[in-house]
This record gives sequence, structure tokens and C-alpha cells, in this order.
Amino acid sequence: MQKQRFKDEMDTLEIVERRLEVLTCARLRDKSQIKHAISVQDRLRSKSISWSGAEEIRKWRDLR
Repeated sequence: MQKQRFKDEMDTLEIVERRLEVLTCARLRDKSQIKHAISVQDRLRSKSISWSGAEEIRKWRDLR
């Protein structure tokens, strides 16, 4: 009985440990992807100084 309880507790601890690893890695990966996206947006923004998205959308709508 005591051995079974210990085994159940260890199984539970392993499950919790795996879930924490998954959550931690997912959070770290998401942050790195967000940082990468921000850097790409900043590079693109610096190239499009005179470009206006609102004006482009207005042109597309007027063409329809």
C-alpha cells in the first residue's frame, strides 16, 4: 500500500514536471517569436518612411 502511494505521488510529480516544462518552453518560444516579429517590423518601418498604409488602402478601395 505504501509503495503504491509513493508510485502514485511520483507519477503525479512527473506529470506536473512535464507540464511545467511545456509551459515554460512555450512561453520562452512565444517571447522570442514576438521579439523577432518586432525587429522585422522595425526594419520594414525604417524602409517605408514615405509610404502610408492608409493612402494605399484608400487607393485599393477607390479602384473597386
